[in-house]
Amino acid sequence: MSLFQHKTYLTKKTEILFFILSLVFCLTVHKSNAQDTHHWNNQFGTRAALLGGAVLTDTIDNAGVYYNPGNLAYLDTTTLSINANLYGIENIKVQNALGQKADFKGVQFNTIPLLISGSIRNKSKWNISYGLLTPVSFKFNGNARIVGDFDLIEEAESPGKEELVAESSINTTVQETALTLGIGRKIKPNLGFGLSLINTFRSVNYDYRFSARTLLINPTTELLVGRNQNEFVNYYNVRTALKMGFNYQKPGFGLGLTLMSPGIRLMGSGTVAGDLTLSNIQFGENRLSAFASDRQEKLKSNYKSPFEIGLGFHKQISQSIISLNVTHFGGFDPYLIIKAEPGVFVRPSNIGEDLGSEKFLNLETGMKSVTNFSIGYQTKIKTNVSLMGSFRSDFSYFDSSSLEAQQLTTEFSQWDIYHLSIGTIINQERSSLTLGLIYSFGGTDEFVQDNSFNDVEINNPLTGSLKIIQANYFNIGILVGYSFRFKKFNFN
Repeated sequence: MSLFQHKTYLTKKTEILFFILSLVFCLTVHKSNAQDTHHWNNQFGTRAALLGGAVLTDTIDNAGVYYNPGNLAYLDTTTLSINANLYGIENIKVQNALGQKADFKGVQFNTIPLLISGSIRNKSKWNISYGLLTPVSFKFNGNARIVGDFDLIEEAESPGKEELVAESSINTTVQETALTLGIGRKIKPNLGFGLSLINTFRSVNYDYRFSARTLLINPTTELLVGRNQNEFVNYYNVRTALKMGFNYQKPGFGLGLTLMSPGIRLMGSGTVAGDLTLSNIQFGENRLSAFASDRQEKLKSNYKSPFEIGLGFHKQISQSIISLNVTHFGGFDPYLIIKAEPGVFVRPSNIGEDLGSEKFLNLETGMKSVTNFSIGYQTKIKTNVSLMGSFRSDFSYFDSSSLEAQQLTTEFSQWDIYHLSIGTIINQERSSLTLGLIYSFGGTDEFVQDNSFNDVEINNPLTGSLKIIQANYFNIGILVGYSFRFKKFNFN
């Protein structure tokens, strides 16, 4: 960073000011991206999970309360479903996260309950449905470490190469649980209409740690040069959104349309914290030490979800059905999830009065608009046995422009994902069993990662640099689902 290389004619007071600015910049320039940045990571319901969400014209599954409330118009029984559980092994690898082949790696076993839902057929024209689902479930725990000899300090001050020990770790968990309530009815013999209220609880835990140390050694001095940096974010947010849907049916064909409002905040709060210590860092003609630290709790949180519009259809060909879902999600320019209060950040406070927490400990994010698609196929192999499969996209809404601001961020998954599924549904008189496999893969050659030591600058050895590197993702899972249907009730 150029701030550590200013000319020596600066006055002492000016040098201290620039040093403090450098200190703050070191803390805030780090941008690791920890939440899943995908709208379609999970699918819900027995049929919907195997068909990749291409169920906007489905008239059977309770999952319509989430996908298309217009589907609820065609339900004619009271049902209770435990629709799917996904058991998977997920692997994430960010290559050269610290440079010099020091990778971030994370492998974990996932268990995700995809949908518990039901419908109530009553004497009115409106069918009632409900669902409890998990739209987002993301975890990552990675660590990278470098130990090696580099030319870090000018020869006149420290002859030969210096030993660098650098380590970085990220531990993040993002979870969303949604309670959905919906109603639907036929407004014409072949046209269903419905509304769903989707209430979502979101929680995020994020912890980032970085350290880099070396020794300056010459005949007269042995000095530890170091940088230690920590970031912590924890928040929850509750929001609600309204979804409207239409489902048009005729023999062998169906057409569906959905519109969903942006999320409306109901409540939420969180904690942000940052800490940075610099020891004997070169600045002008001197080596200086300083630190910045603050923690703020019970701050208001405001996470936004975008509007969406979906269009789907299905076409029956003999005993087989092909279905399609195309959904567009809007975006947001960078905004603050949490706004920090004014507070002392740089210490001692008398040398950094204008550099308070309110300028550097805000939690920021952004969201690109994306359009996803899914193609599903199903066919009967026996009277009560159907084979299903799908291919769907899951594009990342990660917005790299949020990296330009000197604030905290928590997004991690910057890659696009593609999902393949195949499985079978075995139907009985009042129940059905679903078994399937889901394989997901993705990657990017443009993963933005700070604190890389592929290139090390003399007299700026412990900061690392912003690099574009490679990241890979894959997941393989087993889908198990069971649905139970009550007998029809007569309310007349």
